[in-house]
This record gives sequence, C-alpha cells and structure tokens, in this order.
Amino acid sequence: MSFSTNADSSTPRGGGPLLGTPTNVSEPAFEYLLSSMLHWVEQECEREHDKQQKELLDKKKEIANGSVDVDSNSEQEENDNDTSQRMVMIAENAAAKMERLGYDVGYRLIERLAQNKPMAPSSSSSPNKQTPAMIQLEAVKFICKEFWTEVFRKQIDKLQTNHRGVFVLRDMQFKWLKRLPGDVEIARVMAIKILAFPCGLIRGALANLGIVAVVSCDFLADGVNMSSCSFNVKVKG
Repeated sequence: MSFSTNADSSTPRGGGPLLGTPTNVSEPAFEYLLSSMLHWVEQECEREHDKQQKELLDKKKEIANGSVDVDSNSEQEENDNDTSQRMVMIAENAAAKMERLGYDVGYRLIERLAQNKPMAPSSSSSPNKQTPAMIQLEAVKFICKEFWTEVFRKQIDKLQTNHRGVFVLRDMQFKWLKRLPGDVEIARVMAIKILAFPCGLIRGALANLGIVAVVSCDFLADGVNMSSCSFNVKVKG
C-alpha cells in the first residue's frame, strides 16, 4: 500500500494556505489555547453537574419534607463521598466533551487532507480486490503519516495491528505532554484529559473515511517521561 507524498502545489479550495507550509501559530501558544479550552470545558461541566445535583436535592427535600432525622456523622461521610464522586464525574464529562471537540476537528481536517493528498489504492492493477482489512490499514496509515504530520509536524513513531480491526499508534514524544512532569499524579490526571482531544481527532478522521471505531489512550511512561503514549483503535463491526 502506498500513499501520495507530494504536496499539492495549488492553493486549496477556499483560498487557504498550502499544505505543508509553516504556520504562524507557535506550539506554546496552541498549548495554552488547549489548556484554556480544557479549563473552560471543566467549568462548564462543573456548572452543569452542580445544577443537576441541586435539582435532585430539591426534589429529595420535597419528598422528605423535613420529617427524617439524619445522623451528623453519616451526613458528613455522605458529603465526603459526594465530593469525591463529584470530582470524578466532572473530570469524566470534561474528557468526553474534549473528545467530541476533537472528533469535529478530525472529521473536517481529514476531508481537506484527503482531497489534497488522496490515499492511493493498495494495488493499482486490481483495486476492486481490496478487503475491508486492507482498506482499514490504508486509512490508519494515512492518519499516521499525513494527518499526524499536519497536526503535530511528525509522523506516528510506530504502528501495530492484528489485521482484525485493532491498531496501536505509538507516539514516543507527544508534543502536548512534553512539559508535564512524569512523577506527579496531578500531571497524569491532566494528561488524561488532554489526550481525550487527540483520541477524538483520530475517531473523527476515521469516521469521515467510513470507519467507525473506538479510540482510547494509554501511557508508556517510565515514571520520568510523560510524553510517550499510545492510541488504541478498535474498529466496530
């Protein structure tokens, strides 16, 4: 299977910049933008969660109507559990929203890239003999090379597959995690939230190519380096 590696020398539709040309946005600036997006999403999820909990509490008070005595120790323990559960739910909802944002971006970006750098068939002499597994592999290779280079200015370092719809994309120096310390738990929590966005990028890109998949991420951390990670793709159906 091969890909077209020559960038289109003409200006894309809409008068945008040429693919492969340098951008005017620095990497730190984009990282700050991503951090601000995550902070905004977390605040939004926190407001939504607290609103739902307040409505639920009001309903409980209406039902109880103040007729039930509650032990203070039990109430404190319940409040502590609620606080812990609240933090977990807010983090999960924030990660889900970041993933959906990434999905939208990936879905649109792959369409632009595929127009200018189309995927070549595995065999030009017999293109109709491509199996679903071959088509999937070709699409994932395009993401590892062209798509990842457009977003991160580098290719995926390693691609593994069992040829049955499961792919592992390894990035040994993922740029958005470079500045996070590898031995601090709060950095790991932050990294999980950040990685939700590229998971969405991959899932959205595959969806636009006609491949429905579930994408998750794992750390390849050694306790010092937080930037090594893998994206696990499992094709549905």
